[in-house]
Amino acid sequence: MKHKVIIIGGGSAGLACALQLKRYNIDSLIIEKDQLGGLMRNANKIENYLGFPDGISGTELQDKFILQIKNNNIKIKLDEVIKLQHENNEFILTTPLKIYKCKIVVIASGTKPKKITEVNIEKEIAHKVFYEVFELRNVENKNIAIIGAGDAAFDYALTLSERNQVHIFNRGEKEKCLPLLYNKASSEKNIHYHKRKILKSLSKKQGRLSLIFDEQKKIDEHISDYIIFAAGRKPEIDFFSGINKNKIDNLVKNKKLFMIGDVKNGITRQIAIATGDGIKAAMEMVPGVGCC
Repeated sequence: MKHKVIIIGGGSAGLACALQLKRYNIDSLIIEKDQLGGLMRNANKIENYLGFPDGISGTELQDKFILQIKNNNIKIKLDEVIKLQHENNEFILTTPLKIYKCKIVVIASGTKPKKITEVNIEKEIAHKVFYEVFELRNVENKNIAIIGAGDAAFDYALTLSERNQVHIFNRGEKEKCLPLLYNKASSEKNIHYHKRKILKSLSKKQGRLSLIFDEQKKIDEHISDYIIFAAGRKPEIDFFSGINKNKIDNLVKNKKLFMIGDVKNGITRQIAIATGDGIKAAMEMVPGVGCC
């Protein structure tokens, strides 16, 4: 199946790009492997997106984005791109379901969590180990451990603390989150913050999790029902193996390939920035799309 523009990823960047293209009367196809909205669903409260003076939860903003996309009849395909190639002046996108072809590709695939390799996670406890918070939104009256000290760790804690006891474990001395998040978490009685806790092992104990920490050469055990690792993210570009770097650079230069949003923004991963990336990419590609 051939299209003019295919957008890989249905987060804020990809959605904004598709919406802006629609304003030029240019149809695009978004291929999203999970659900529209990307990491918005993880956010406890978004306070720096203009138009919401009291802030808005990630799930609420996600719903508004999706409604706007549906109202504009933008094409969505729930599928996963596993390989991206470029041959004979066109892109070939391979998924488990079919093969797509197009002239222009927008990569808005976002990021994926860095998996923990320092501790062994046995199969019998894998169902209690998480890297995203949205999967635990409905649990209550549990003890949840979060490993990390950045924005994600504290934001996840705020989301879960309404109905659970949450413990944040920082391997270092200094937290890396926004002061706003730290101050909010500090005022919540169900959030407990621990410094200088290096996780050494994770195992099953009476149906729960036993977390063994090294605290300045002192061994300490913590019992938890679930654990979330919030130890960083990396670009989701596993499908890129079919194109070499020199060709990628050339395609980007000629505005045939666009990288937008979290997949390229590093520490500046923000919904507002990703949305702007999407709109900008659509505006830059318009002359090229018109001649396809």
